[in-house]
Amino acid sequence: MRLLLTLAFLALSACSLLPPPQQASETPMLHDGNAEKGVEKVIMLIPGALASVGLFEPVLDWHVPDSAVMAYRFPGIDDLPLDHRVDIVDSGKLIADQINDLAPKEVYLIGYSTGGPIALETARRLQADDVQIALISSASDSPAALLASARGAIDVVKAMFRAKQPGLDETWLENYRTLLYGRRHFTEEELAERSRQMAAMQRGHITKPPNKMTLAHTSDLMTWYLDRPEDVQDARIGFFHGAEDSIFSQDLTRRFASRIQAETFYSYPGQGHLLFVTSPSLFNDIRTFFGLQPDS
Repeated sequence: MRLLLTLAFLALSACSLLPPPQQASETPMLHDGNAEKGVEKVIMLIPGALASVGLFEPVLDWHVPDSAVMAYRFPGIDDLPLDHRVDIVDSGKLIADQINDLAPKEVYLIGYSTGGPIALETARRLQADDVQIALISSASDSPAALLASARGAIDVVKAMFRAKQPGLDETWLENYRTLLYGRRHFTEEELAERSRQMAAMQRGHITKPPNKMTLAHTSDLMTWYLDRPEDVQDARIGFFHGAEDSIFSQDLTRRFASRIQAETFYSYPGQGHLLFVTSPSLFNDIRTFFGLQPDS
């Protein structure tokens, strides 16, 4: 409890260090060039903390007729300056305002991890008749993020002892293995070797992020709570979650999914938090859930 209170205090303190996204020097929003008023469908991509919009690359191959693909960038990622913080509600409002300006008939939101709550805050402000949401490895509301931070800190300590070489980057790389397949996979020789090889291929690419970036991405999530779940109950909501997710537990996320009356919950056995890396079927599953057919 003391650790959770400390994390909450740090999160609240961090919120005062940087302004919200509306005060950023550059817009967090990107689009594919088709985002013009009157477009029929908008596909909105929202990554999570410390994640690039590049994780959604398979969506660009969907080729959905009369659609625009838009994306939200996190500060310090994808060439966006680290001059603001992610505010869950304000980020959702910013995205919804831009989508509403296009007046689409259908909106498809895909949120990963912290991007899940932002997608929900976006959905409750949309004016489109048809809103569908796919939540990948999604955070649920408070105290889920506080619990995740506490468990994650323990995972990092364990990773430090497992790392073959000293240094924070090596610890971060070793913790990547837990993110891939969860805490229990180390007892399975074949899976543990697979995660070791996958981590080795990322050496030099995965490093400890700056503390300022981590706080800018995660601090608001610590205290975010979806106070009016009925606001999103007209949307079709599907969860796509790894059964071994070490960040946001499947059990806690299932309870959240039930509270917001999600239509379906796809569970991926043996998979962790990084479903977009470990599950080849993920984005096909999402497209099937949306009922979106590719351009023939």
